[in-house]
Amino acid sequence: MIEYETAENASRADAYAEPKAPQRISRYQYLTDTNPDTRAGKLLRQYWQPVALTTDLPPGGPPLGIRIMGQDVVLFRDDADRVGALDRKCIHRCADLVLGRIENGGLRCPYHGWLFNTDGQVLDQPAEASPTAKHRLHARAYPIHEAAGAFWIYLGEGQPPLFPAYPALQGSDQYRYTCKWFGDCNWLQASDGNIDPVHTSYLHQVEWTDEAMKARWGVFAINPRPEVSVADTRFGVRLFTTRAIANSDSKSIRISNFVMPNACAVSGFEGSLGPGGTTMIWDVPIDNEHHWRWEFIFHRSGALDKPTLDAQYRSEKADGNRMWRIEENNYSQDRRSMKTNTYLGLGPCFSVHDVVITQSQGQIHQQSDEHLSASDIGIVRARRILDEAAQAVSESRDPRGVVRTSEENDFRDLVAISGTLSADMTKEDYVAALEKSEDLYELAPLPSLSDDAPGKASVA
Repeated sequence: MIEYETAENASRADAYAEPKAPQRISRYQYLTDTNPDTRAGKLLRQYWQPVALTTDLPPGGPPLGIRIMGQDVVLFRDDADRVGALDRKCIHRCADLVLGRIENGGLRCPYHGWLFNTDGQVLDQPAEASPTAKHRLHARAYPIHEAAGAFWIYLGEGQPPLFPAYPALQGSDQYRYTCKWFGDCNWLQASDGNIDPVHTSYLHQVEWTDEAMKARWGVFAINPRPEVSVADTRFGVRLFTTRAIANSDSKSIRISNFVMPNACAVSGFEGSLGPGGTTMIWDVPIDNEHHWRWEFIFHRSGALDKPTLDAQYRSEKADGNRMWRIEENNYSQDRRSMKTNTYLGLGPCFSVHDVVITQSQGQIHQQSDEHLSASDIGIVRARRILDEAAQAVSESRDPRGVVRTSEENDFRDLVAISGTLSADMTKEDYVAALEKSEDLYELAPLPSLSDDAPGKASVA
């Protein structure tokens, strides 16, 4: 190796070196930055986002500090059980309101006793002589909505949209399992993975012992090269994935959806119960290097085997909804099991597979390093729609998927299903028939559950 000891020699070497290829810059890389006042940050703030499990903020509990999209807020229940969300720093001298006291109708800063209600109004300034000064001040407060076992926050400007009546968010918790997982990477690569139907044939390949699971998931392993197509919808992108079935003119079909701006609706664990269910996943940025993966697993029958699902998830989690598996030892990958049981060697939990593989792309995946192919059509279209939506926000227009009227807030057309497509039916006709179904997501009546009923598993 030649060492150039002088600046003159180094410059001469540069002059004769091979020219470097210009670095490619992805048009959509900006979507990874969701901090306040960024293009992507302004976009995601136009939608309701899950921010905390309801079990994390019980009645009588302490304030809860949350970081979301690089922004710090405090959630609290006042002494009348009203839930509020404020900027985490007190507007007086920027003390941490998570340390505050719940009393007298609000959250009191422990530094100088300023008291705020859930709307951000200053109720009390005990050290100030003026009785009216408090009326001129106001903490930044954010709308909160409780649904599906979670608190949802709206961080945007102006009037919030209607809370979307997605099927997975309807009904009591008896119809649904709600949980979250910590992801040590950017939100966008996780969201991309949710709308990549091909990886199911590889990453999630498991040797099932249960015959029903074999019948449901075996087709993905047998036919690892599906046909994938997409169609734009009012809420995002619909993906059609079809696979040939041996000795049959019919095909398997899986319909999944990208839901603006950081969610998906797919057929998952609940699919064994037949039509009428979906798993919705939100990948919510904590900051640009971390996110929360929220799962809402729903079926209209209310017959989810929540104890089994809960046991599997708990076996994979440490404290704080984080995996116990760590990168330093390759996530405890069992390479012996890769020969017979699991493609990835990380057990049967699909959520673990997804979290691990997207973390392996790096904390912020650089799109300029990737080489997209035909099977990535869903990801390509979703990024374009996000880009179009960011442009709409910059022009003070509502982006795709924002709901303002009750007519728009009917999501029976959010079809997510795995089934069989007969030779005489198109995939479009297959979906159209399901969209017209009046009872696809209609909640079945449920008997009341006793405290020890098996379907009343706690969510984590």
